[in-house]
Amino acid sequence: MVPLLRTLTFFLVFWLHQLAIIPRLLLCSRQAKQGSNNDLWTRVNRTTRFWGKLTCDLGGARITVEDHSGVPQDQAVLLVSNHQGDFDIPVLLAYSGRRIAFVAKKELEKIPLVGKWMALMGCIFLDREDRRKQVQQIRQTVDQLKEGLSMVIFPEGTRSRGGEMKPFAAGSLNIAEKAGVPILPVTLVDTFALFPKGAKLFPGGQAKVILHPAIDPSTLDKEAKSVLHETVREIVSSRVEG
Repeated sequence: MVPLLRTLTFFLVFWLHQLAIIPRLLLCSRQAKQGSNNDLWTRVNRTTRFWGKLTCDLGGARITVEDHSGVPQDQAVLLVSNHQGDFDIPVLLAYSGRRIAFVAKKELEKIPLVGKWMALMGCIFLDREDRRKQVQQIRQTVDQLKEGLSMVIFPEGTRSRGGEMKPFAAGSLNIAEKAGVPILPVTLVDTFALFPKGAKLFPGGQAKVILHPAIDPSTLDKEAKSVLHETVREIVSSRVEG
């Protein structure tokens, strides 16, 4: 009975909240057209972080965080995370401890209201079918990192759903070197269980975010850079079991 009640409450409160903040969405959209400013970023960050926390709370998620990064929250980083399930984005929004945007699949842009907020955050909706557009989007990601916005990538390319982590795409971490920012390996533990594949109800449960020590690509030699995606994957996968 509890999962059923939780699920009904989730969808009711979630969409009522989305409707209630439409005036703020319109205000932020107007500000964005006029040019970004600190007031806009503060408003968008507070709104989306609250949305992430609300989503986790409504879904019965109990999240703990281990931060070993050694990176100040106001310093831009490329967060490189495993991808377990649908809760990964709200969990990172609420618990990464910094203003972030995502390199995400283009389908997320189509979600009513949510897609608009993600666009305001600075999310890049990656088009895997258009190589030329991908190149432009990677450049945009680099530019946003240079401007001080931390970006999140999921280099597995798809969700593992709690199974064995998939290989990281070779070259996917070059973004950090081009932008001159550290790589922050992130392990998400048990986020897949917060809404398992095929589930219709939110079971609730515990999950964890682990921020590993940051890696500065500029300090690595050529050989280390060539296998950096494998090195970071090993770091991330080493704590998948918690």
